[in-house]
Formats: sequence, structure tokens, C-alpha cells
Amino acid sequence: MEDDRRAPSPDPSYRSESPDTPRSRAGSADLAGVYQLMAQLLQQQQQIQLATIQPTSSYYERFQRLHPPVFDGGPDPIAAETWIRDMEKMFQALQFPEETKVRLAIPQLKRSAEFWWTTMEPAYPASRITWRDFTRLFYTKYFPNSMSQMKQDEFLTLTQSEQMSVLQYASKFNELGRFCPQFMDNERSKASRFEQGLRYRIRSRISSHLFTCYRDMLDRALKVEADLMRPDLERNDLMKARPAGGQSSRPKGIKGSMIKKRQNRGCPSCGKHHSGPCLKKIGACFTCGQLGHMAHDCPKRAPRPPATEGQKPSNTPRVFALTRQDASASDQVVTGTLPVNLIDASILFDFGSTHSFVSVSFSKQLHCTSEKIEPLHVATPLQETVIVDTKYKNCIIQLGGKELEANFLQLDMHDFDIILGMDWMSQYHAHIDCYHKKVVFRMPGEPKFFFQNDDTPPQCKPTLHFISALRAVRALRKGCTAYLACVTDTQKKIKLEDIPVVREYPDVFSEELPGLPPDREVEFTIDLTPGAGPISKAPYRMAPAELRELKTQL
Repeated sequence: MEDDRRAPSPDPSYRSESPDTPRSRAGSADLAGVYQLMAQLLQQQQQIQLATIQPTSSYYERFQRLHPPVFDGGPDPIAAETWIRDMEKMFQALQFPEETKVRLAIPQLKRSAEFWWTTMEPAYPASRITWRDFTRLFYTKYFPNSMSQMKQDEFLTLTQSEQMSVLQYASKFNELGRFCPQFMDNERSKASRFEQGLRYRIRSRISSHLFTCYRDMLDRALKVEADLMRPDLERNDLMKARPAGGQSSRPKGIKGSMIKKRQNRGCPSCGKHHSGPCLKKIGACFTCGQLGHMAHDCPKRAPRPPATEGQKPSNTPRVFALTRQDASASDQVVTGTLPVNLIDASILFDFGSTHSFVSVSFSKQLHCTSEKIEPLHVATPLQETVIVDTKYKNCIIQLGGKELEANFLQLDMHDFDIILGMDWMSQYHAHIDCYHKKVVFRMPGEPKFFFQNDDTPPQCKPTLHFISALRAVRALRKGCTAYLACVTDTQKKIKLEDIPVVREYPDVFSEELPGLPPDREVEFTIDLTPGAGPISKAPYRMAPAELRELKTQL
């Protein structure tokens, strides 16, 4: 029994393996890889299921958080184009897929736009149409090609008006520029088109610079605009700081004794301050200085214009010289030629004139707007009164390397184009040097400069000025008129030796050619034999064989 209970002997062909052997470890690794692959497949399947559900829930919620605009199909085409641009910006910001854009945009169509899409949806289902096809159909209905062409024309004719600032002009320029990408995509062409639309006062100051970047052009235009507005702001500040009633702000205690002494110095006869002999003492006219009549009976007294009811009395403007004879007879005026708005003008510096004037003919060349003012009665040297009611503002005078502004009243004169009076010269601290015939400018904080007249009589002064070829090309591009002149010396007489054919036959032609021979009473003719006809000869005709031979020889 003990032998039967004994365990059987092991089979030599069978070998038991421990769990830690290499083969058992490899099987466990393969099983773990299978489990990991199944987990990844399950996760991807869940993501696909979520992706199919997300457009209807997550996309719409994220889209509505941005408060998308609504389009109701109104008559304004710009509103339709703006709605499409706003929708595209939102889609780009949220990075929505292409197939969700149309389904998210359709709920934003209201009223007539919603009715329009209801008629289009059977042919173009929202689940199949792309966003590009949707915008094409939308633009065909609400933003046709004719409207796009009209906006392009508006961009090409856009200019800065007098009431428009540079920033307002730039905003309008960029708003319309999206319809002309051929100008906006290139920085140089964009800057050039922006410069062409600027106001003349600003464009004339930056035309000498070559800008290749739109931003540099805009910065330069803003600086020029600020420089042009500075005198007006300073003038307004000065008017605000001036006390009411026109009283001086000087303290009464300063130099009081000197003021009293000056006030006490008066004429012993009339008690007034004047130079020369006292007209009251000798009984002369206060207007012309002659004896025999009083001022109210003076024949040279200018007629006083009738004052309207309620009109405040004002100082009458006057002009000292209107002709070159008046200017040459006085040593207190200076004449010359200066460019005004880039056009050469004959100018008279006249301290006797209270205002600055421009002739009627030259005012048409200023290329600036005029405005109507209250009629002013201007006293002329002939003791006459001329009524002016037109004013030209912010004209540019180039003098001493600087650009000086001036305002002109339109006056009918012929010898001068411009008269610069006290209003302009006092603004720029100008003084006339009568001995050297020059005008000196001493502006505060700037170096002194001057304009000097030569000794040549005004009638003999050259009026031609030379400019560079580059500046001439720019002037032609801006629409300036150019003339090609041929100069001929009319003082020189033509000799026989100067005529090419006549000089070869000196024995035939006389020294002086009076011209064509005079008409004779009897015309020179040649009589033919009666009955004779004109000579005619038939043309020679070649045979085809001869013609072929001739062509072969040639």
C-alpha cells in the first residue's frame, strides 16, 4: 500500500515553468498592449460622438456669447457688406470649421432677409452649401457689382474738405479703400493716393518728400496740420486773455510818470499831438492841408458810405498805392516778385495799406476757396471808395526759405497781383528799410531774414524764374499748364547770304527782296494752235511673259 500511495515519477519530457520565466513575461506585455489599444479606440469613438453633438450645442453657445449682429435686409448695401465682414471676424476668432458657418449665420437673418433665405434654401440646403457660396448669393442680392463700382469711384474722387481734419479724412480713406485693394495692398501706392486727396495747404508742404509708407505719410500730414492750426489757436488764446472793453492789462503804476509827461506834451494852439505846423492855427483844411476851405467842404474828401441801421462804426480800410507810378513816387514801399501758392506774383509791400489785397485776375490762380464777407469800403489814393466783399484765406507765400500765411481781400487792380499791408506785416514783425529798399522780418525766436528789391525799374524786372526738372515734372502731374516757347529775334534783318537757295544766285536776286511780285493787269499766257488737243501718250503695257522675266531678273 505504501508503494501505491507513492507519487508517480515525473515525465522527463515535461518541464514546468515558473511565472517569472521570460516567456510568461512576454505574454503579459502583449496582453497589456491589447488592453491599451482598446482603450484608445474607445476614447476616439467617444470624441467622434462628442464632435457630432458639439455643433448644435457648444458652437452655438460660444457664438452667441459674442452677440453676433442681425441683418434685416434693409436698403443700405454697406450694412450688408459690414454684416458679412463682422460674421467672418467672429468665425475666424472662434476657429469654427467650414461646415458650421452657414448654419450659425442663418439664425441671424431677420425680416426680409429671412424671407429671402426661405426661398433660396430648397435649392441650397444649409447642410451642403459652403460659406463662400453663401456670401456669393448674399452679395448678388444685397451688394451688387454696381454698388461696388460706385464705392470705387467714390474712393478715387475722395478729397479732404475744409471742414474735414486729417484723421477724419484718413478714416474715410480706409473705409472706402477696402473696395480698391489694388491701391491698399501696396504701401507706396496707398501713400501716393492719400497724398493726392489732401487739402492743398497740407499737400503743398509735404509734396517735396517721397514717402514709401502710408504711416509715415499720415504722421507728416498730422504734424503739418498741427503747425497750420497753431496760429489760430494762439490768436484765440490771445483774444480770450484780452480784458473786456479793450482796456490795456498794463498795471497803472508802471511808468505812470512817463505817460503823464507824454500826455502833457501837446500843441499849444489845439492841444493835440501832431507833427508839422498846426493846421488849426493857420486855418488850413484838415483833409488836404490847403487854405481857403474847411474839411467838410474839401473837394478831395471821399464820400462817406451810408451806414445801415444798427451798424457799428468801424475804421475804413485804405490802400496807399495801386499803380507802379504810385509805388515809384514813394520811398516807403517795396516791390518785387514772390511765389504765392507756388505761382509767381508781382507784390507790393505797402505800410500805408491797412489790409492785404489780391487782384481779380490773380485770385483765379490761387486754387483756394473764397468766402463772402460783409461789404467793406476801401479808400484808394484817388480819394475814391471801392466796395470789396470777397476774402481768400490761408494762402502760402514763400519768402526767405519759409512759408508764410496770408489772407487777401479781392480788389480790382492791374499793375500788381498782391498788396501786402499792415495786417500781414505786423503779424510777421516786418519793417521796411527805405534806404536799402528791403523788408526786414524779425520774428520772435527765429533768425532775421529779409526781402530786398533791386534797383531795376519795375517795368524792366524779369518775371521768369527757373525751376528744376524734377519740380517741373511734379507740377505737370498735378495738372499745371506748361507752354513751349520759341524765341525769335525780330530786330535782326534777313540777308541774302542767310537764305540757303537764294545765296547761290546773287546775280538773279536783288539785295532787298520786297516780296512776291505784284499782280499784273494782263496775266501771262501761252496761246496754242486752234483746235490742238492736249498731248496724250498711251502707257506702255508689258506682256505677262515679259513681266515674269523682269521679276526674275529683279
